[in-house]
Amino acid sequence: MEYLPFILVGEFSSSGESIRVKSITVGRIHHFHSGIELAPFLVFDRHKDTVDIREQFPLPLQDTLNICRQLGIRHPQVKGELSIVSTDLLIDISGGKQIAIAVKKAESLDNKRILEKLQVEKAYWEASGASWFVFTERDISETLKVNLKWLKPFLNVDTQSAYDISDNDVISLIKRIQQYPNNQAMRLCGILDDEYQLEPGSHAEFLRFSVARGYLEAPIGKQFTKWKCAELTDRSETIFKEEAGYAS
Repeated sequence: MEYLPFILVGEFSSSGESIRVKSITVGRIHHFHSGIELAPFLVFDRHKDTVDIREQFPLPLQDTLNICRQLGIRHPQVKGELSIVSTDLLIDISGGKQIAIAVKKAESLDNKRILEKLQVEKAYWEASGASWFVFTERDISETLKVNLKWLKPFLNVDTQSAYDISDNDVISLIKRIQQYPNNQAMRLCGILDDEYQLEPGSHAEFLRFSVARGYLEAPIGKQFTKWKCAELTDRSETIFKEEAGYAS
């Protein structure tokens, strides 16, 4: 059965940052409730050793109750009812390793109740043998912030349909940039617009779409304006086959 996160986008009011993203690794749609969560997801979704990514992963209530008793803290509640503690991201790595990540705004770490919930998560995952980390916006590099902003409209499945980009557009782009391995990809996109008499920005849009959807593997830790064509790996055949399999 396909994994369902404990909290789905749309189940509660948010800051307006909620986004649904289709995973390259897993193939399913992931639900995120803040833009901060996108950064570690994007990195791990493109890592060769990632096997699975689960967001809003619920911890067993009995386990968290026991942990709270041991720590001497009150278990999280909502309107007087015990609530499930969930971890923002759980990543399965090849070889059986797991990485659990709590994603928070840095300013929230001054909140006593949030710190207590994090203590519960930490105790649970350490007892389970998983690595556990807290991730905030301060952990996002400036380069990754720029790349995220550039890719975000094409990552969000709720806005992808606004862009009329076909499989042929992707295939044509890949064939064209492969002819110029030493060129900077973005600069070449402008040249290709002129050469093929397309609207300015067309090939750049094809590039954003192709990287966001995984048809092209890019060095996500390097600013997109500096990508060379040789650094972009064609994965389109694999992704097209996977998409056909998910649709069938």
